[in-house]
Amino acid sequence: MTKAIVHLLLKDFDSLVSEDAKEMGFLPQDFDTSELKPLLTKILTVGLIDSGSDLRKRKRKLLEISNELNEVFFQYPFSVPPFFALVTRGLGLLEGIALSGDPEFDIFRASAPYARRRAVALLGSHSLVQRKA
Repeated sequence: MTKAIVHLLLKDFDSLVSEDAKEMGFLPQDFDTSELKPLLTKILTVGLIDSGSDLRKRKRKLLEISNELNEVFFQYPFSVPPFFALVTRGLGLLEGIALSGDPEFDIFRASAPYARRRAVALLGSHSLVQRKA
């Protein structure tokens, strides 16, 4: 999961889809992700990264893309590992608490230093190098 967070923060959606989604059990290991990468790159960029720290804007963006995500998840062999449902629920709760105290809170910006330290500890400093497409 650490690699997936680092790839998300670095906007390395290629690795996120082709490697991390398989390693975490979202997609079968032998699945060809070439058709899926551009779809998820667009969705992740618009829905998560570009929406910034404004909670209302982020919620509106997520609602706008939820139908797209549902279509993608039903068209491809996705499955959600049980651990992920718990993690996302916990993160959503923590983000909500943080936003009630600081309306400018950005979970991506806040988690970046921890994710980087964790990635270096687990994966080495080379894990933080942005990959060229």
